[in-house]
Amino acid sequence: MTHGEAAAALDEAELDAHLDRRYEDLADDGGRHVAELAEWARIVQLLATTGGTYDPQADTVVQDELAADAERERAQQLEDEQHRQEQEAEAARRTALAPDILRHALLRTLARTGLLDSLSEDERSAVGRLPDSDPTAALALNTLMGRAYAAGAGTPSGSQS
Repeated sequence: MTHGEAAAALDEAELDAHLDRRYEDLADDGGRHVAELAEWARIVQLLATTGGTYDPQADTVVQDELAADAERERAQQLEDEQHRQEQEAEAARRTALAPDILRHALLRTLARTGLLDSLSEDERSAVGRLPDSDPTAALALNTLMGRAYAAGAGTPSGSQS
């Protein structure tokens, strides 16, 4: 692009900005027209002082902007990777805690129902192992015991079998 072509492009951009002011939806462009006019003015000035044709590959401002874009992209990728690793670590932590939480829930439900004190040593051992060996079964058992207790707690003491 020569100096004359850049000057014509600047004039066209100025005309577009002026005409767009008539339309409300185009007038508020978030500063796009201002930035475009500034860039065309910069290119016109550059070509006026250096002569020759405009080459974006040789324009240090353009190359700096491209380098900044690449750096922002790299920083975003690093941030995304760190966020992914944090999520994986949290998932692993929760997975590791799940048996302990289930074990605690089972013991709490057994204590609430009054059954904990009456468990044999083998039954206590089974309750302790169940969350590690079959977490789904432990959760289902805890839920069923809680429901059974709630259903039994609502009946008069003389009518329980």
